[in-house]
Amino acid sequence: MHSPTFPHWVSFPCRTLLPSLAVCFQLALVIPFAIADDSSSEQSHPFIAGVERFGRYEDVGSEATAKLLVTELSCAACHRSQRNDLKAKQGPRLQAVGTRLRASWIKRFLDSTHQTKPGTTMPDVLVGLERSEKDAAIDALVAFLASRQQPFPELKAGGANPLEDEFWNKGDSQRGEHLYHQVGCVACHEPRVDAEVVSASTSAVDRLIDELDPEELEDMGLAGAARRVASVPHPNLAAKYTRESLTHFLHDPEHVRPSGRMPTLRLTPNEAANITEYLFGESDGPDPVDQFESTRTTPNEELVERGRKLFDSLRCVNCHDAGLSFGESFATDWRRLDVDSPDSCLNVGGESTLEFHLDEFQTKTLSKVISERTFGEEDAARDAGELVEQSLLTLNCYACHEREQLGGVGRFGKPHFEANSLADLGDEGRLPPGLTYVGAKLTNDWMRKVFAGHSSTRLRPHMTIRMPKFPKAMVEPLVDAFEATDEGSRQSESDVFDQHPTLAEAGKQLTQIGCIQCHSFDGQTLPGVVGIDLGGVANRIRPAWFRDFLLDPGGWKRGTRMPSFFPDGVSQSPQVLDGNTEQQIAALWSYFQQSDRLGAPPKIAEALSANYELKPVKQPLMLRTFMNGVGTHAIAVGFQEGIHFAIDAETPRLALAWKEDFVDARSTWFERFTPPIEPLGKDSVIVSPDVEFRMVSGDQEESQQSLRPIFLGYELDDYRIPTFRYRIGGATIHDRCVATVVGTLRRTISIAGDSAPNDGTMQFRLMKDAVIEVMNPKELKGASGLGVAVASGGLQDDSVVRSDGTDEVWVPIVQGQPLEINYRW
Repeated sequence: MHSPTFPHWVSFPCRTLLPSLAVCFQLALVIPFAIADDSSSEQSHPFIAGVERFGRYEDVGSEATAKLLVTELSCAACHRSQRNDLKAKQGPRLQAVGTRLRASWIKRFLDSTHQTKPGTTMPDVLVGLERSEKDAAIDALVAFLASRQQPFPELKAGGANPLEDEFWNKGDSQRGEHLYHQVGCVACHEPRVDAEVVSASTSAVDRLIDELDPEELEDMGLAGAARRVASVPHPNLAAKYTRESLTHFLHDPEHVRPSGRMPTLRLTPNEAANITEYLFGESDGPDPVDQFESTRTTPNEELVERGRKLFDSLRCVNCHDAGLSFGESFATDWRRLDVDSPDSCLNVGGESTLEFHLDEFQTKTLSKVISERTFGEEDAARDAGELVEQSLLTLNCYACHEREQLGGVGRFGKPHFEANSLADLGDEGRLPPGLTYVGAKLTNDWMRKVFAGHSSTRLRPHMTIRMPKFPKAMVEPLVDAFEATDEGSRQSESDVFDQHPTLAEAGKQLTQIGCIQCHSFDGQTLPGVVGIDLGGVANRIRPAWFRDFLLDPGGWKRGTRMPSFFPDGVSQSPQVLDGNTEQQIAALWSYFQQSDRLGAPPKIAEALSANYELKPVKQPLMLRTFMNGVGTHAIAVGFQEGIHFAIDAETPRLALAWKEDFVDARSTWFERFTPPIEPLGKDSVIVSPDVEFRMVSGDQEESQQSLRPIFLGYELDDYRIPTFRYRIGGATIHDRCVATVVGTLRRTISIAGDSAPNDGTMQFRLMKDAVIEVMNPKELKGASGLGVAVASGGLQDDSVVRSDGTDEVWVPIVQGQPLEINYRW
């Protein structure tokens, strides 16, 4: 491992690639439950998920482990190889690194790489320098990197995703914690030790593992399933990022890291801000005010230029795109490497000035494949199975998915994988599906949609885990590889089934026997059913697999709850198509092809037509709808206590309240022109006939359209109670209503603590009615029968103002002093 000569002011050689100045977040999304201060972090070997989980225990072949080390340490980026299977991962793009990362963190990272980021795959490239030389080199590199700045992408708000100014500063830590533990972060990263989880019964295998000793586990092939899966470590994120930069990164990791080791979890901007706030709360960061230390100062151009030259000479450009043109420079070719050379990167204590901090296992594995020339000079044609295994190891797909009894969530991670409270499907209803035979099951077109994150592929809404999205270049080769290795049949439906027009109706009848008890059909289902939607099955499943699976579900999907309706190939429904098994399977396929046209199975249709009443039994319910007395932007909220209300999101205002039964959703869900609905209950009362908020300057009410309240959406707390948000002027208003056990509706209105100051006084209208009576300093009563009580006093007869034939009462809203109101009627 030899290197070229560097400029005279750089007195140290570089034996290999600088894989990543910020690669510490390469596989990372979030931090573990506790983060040590940088100064106290212990050095550690590079963390590569597939090596840690499988390679060390020989669960995968030694060549697969070695190949993973070579690609993840980016060896071939400097030590050129003709083999595509040794291709180095790409480091983060550095065009905007000065905008994204704190200069102080970059400085610490370059000075003590493996202390600042335990587990990083980046080597310490300055380890051989004297202290004064190292300080000078670090200052130059930091100056250059800090000068690489670009504005953050401008994110657009949508109807379902309102976006406030500086949304990254308005994250909710509690919601972020829930997201972190639900959407998939904990598949790769450590959960909080004290994180609350939904109680889920353990599987029979997990119970067996608890009872066996290590030797018995080894003998039964359960040692891997019994081990705790190591988590991808993290640095102090608050010391590395600002809220803005981490939020943008979590929202779109691929924009910065094209290698795909950190996938996109399709977080909304607000969700990314929530997770960022949680992470910052778990970090021991710098000053909480998000300011860069040096990137806002005038750069020293001479120092920046020195850093640019050093960045070039260290071959950082072999992995990183810094937005500048650099010439190529390589170290010794892969085929000529000599691990015994004094300047080898694997020769710890030799002449090398570069240190990866590999442990003994990693060093021996790499030394062996280099010494034995395991990987030849020319590109080897990998078979499909090798490509699949290497891709799943590289992208850490095994963190979620099991394939051929390798990988999966792991017994200690399962409690964090939750399902809708209605789902009673065991592990099958809350864990990501297995990938064994997936190439025989899914069509290539459907698999491409899954990899692209197409919304139509979300078939398990009862699961909180999200399928991540990886860069197309990383996963596109997997489509054909899965098909080849799993021997996916390309037979058409006409090759597999003997179809004729009357079969579809017979298939619709057959679904009544077992399918409808577990599955939905084009979104229509029996109450409480949460299984995968069978509508569109023919668009995603190969016909041959469909036939074979129905004949032997357990043989194609280990641990499935799907029963066999054709045991030993014999139909259990002799009254349909004379019990002919092949025709019945063909009939089911034919119906699934046309279910959107033929409609839901009769029992589902009958159940749906009978009752669409929404009943808030376990938690509050919400329905966006058209509602008489509210409008076309109504959001109805129902409570278990039998107290309900509806807001008009267009005005916005709390428009209506009523008692007992909630609403019937039939017209909202199934009638094309969605006629307005009425409350089902009784004692309906108009709470506010029009806008409730205004800004007053002096004695005059402001009338500019810009000060009209704007609806910003809502957020749900742990109890599924919404807090509605409005914007008026520079203020954000939070509006929360909850039913009480004594039959009232308690409303709390507050101005967000980070709202901008306003030129005037924010006011809220307590009541508007034909006649309003002040019962006492805390209570009003209107002619309609509505009573309004406030927590604080101050209401007098002169509080009532008559205008245009109606009475009104307005009160101020003071920032930091929530206004609490109780409605009685």
